[in-house]
Amino acid sequence: MPVLRMVWAEDDRHAIGKDGQLPWRIPADLKHFKNETLHSTMLMGRATWDSIGRPLKDRHTVVLTRQQDFDPGFDEVTVVHSLEELQRLIRDEWAKDHLVTVAGGAQLYKALLPMATELSITKVAGDFDGDTFMEPINFADFILVNQVEMQDNGHEIKFLTYKRKA
Repeated sequence: MPVLRMVWAEDDRHAIGKDGQLPWRIPADLKHFKNETLHSTMLMGRATWDSIGRPLKDRHTVVLTRQQDFDPGFDEVTVVHSLEELQRLIRDEWAKDHLVTVAGGAQLYKALLPMATELSITKVAGDFDGDTFMEPINFADFILVNQVEMQDNGHEIKFLTYKRKA
């Protein structure tokens, strides 16, 4: 199975979104997201695709949607229509050394968490009145392997990297 890295940012109440967008604009968080997803197969749900609206450079984008007639408008974007199809691709089609990243949304994180080998979490201090939240994670299944704290754009942030226990 490939490396399956989940990448998200959350506030103190585990909010990851508000009105279909990130609840904050923090340059260091965006740079971190780019670094964590670069040169990967990046998975996302249709609503996350809609919030981004285009394929990101140097990443292969896969969009999961139930909409059978969904057309992202870009030939290089792969569309899958079921979680089972997506899980089969992860398990059977992508090589062991392949990096697959999950970029949202909340339902996709929840569905793929049992397959995740790595978590890359940005913790943004504060309450941003979000409307989309991350499900609680059982961190007993993971080991914290890196933590970086900094301030950017007036916000205290932590970058946390976890790996699944063997």
